[in-house]
Amino acid sequence: MKKRIPLLLIFFRLLLAPIIIALAYYLKEESRGILVTLIFLGLISDIFDGIIARKLKVSSVKLRRLDSQVDLVFWITVMIACYILNAEILQ
Repeated sequence: MKKRIPLLLIFFRLLLAPIIIALAYYLKEESRGILVTLIFLGLISDIFDGIIARKLKVSSVKLRRLDSQVDLVFWITVMIACYILNAEILQ
């Protein structure tokens, strides 16, 4: 079970992506505090998945590639949520 922790952290970040978009789209301003918390949790999971994978010696090319792809999805989602909440600034 320990060896799955990095993979679970990666999938946790992937799960956060649609939640972040939905909160930004439906709750708008009321969701800002929750969004900051979810983004912080995503950042922490991003940091610790690599550290834990190296400590447990389960780091592999496949895991690193999956981590990079999920990072891309997560951070693009964060940018989209920022646009949804602050579109007037960017126009």
